[in-house]
Amino acid sequence: MAFKDNLAQDAAETFLNSDEFAEEITYTPKGGSAKVIKALVNRKRIDPAYEDAGRVLINQCEIFIANDETSGAASINKGGDIVSLAEVVGGGAIDWVVADILGQDEGVWHLLLQK
Repeated sequence: MAFKDNLAQDAAETFLNSDEFAEEITYTPKGGSAKVIKALVNRKRIDPAYEDAGRVLINQCEIFIANDETSGAASINKGGDIVSLAEVVGGGAIDWVVADILGQDEGVWHLLLQK
């Protein structure tokens, strides 16, 4: 098994496992149908870089989802894909827009969401 295969397997079996770190969210690609997938959600206030140091970005959060069509998304449409998840753990789900792709590898997408 290649290292890239290990990344995808670790993402699915460990990080995106709801018995470990992940929770269920609803992902709706632009023009597509909503589906429930697992995501690792970072709800903390995000600190901007560089000249905006000292400020915090509210109304944003980060998620990690699988980089595959079955259990995540094979492609991302910034500004068009919608994610429904709770703003606080245990709260009701609200809609967020995928604002940016922060990172990607063979296993996961790292996405910035905005309310």
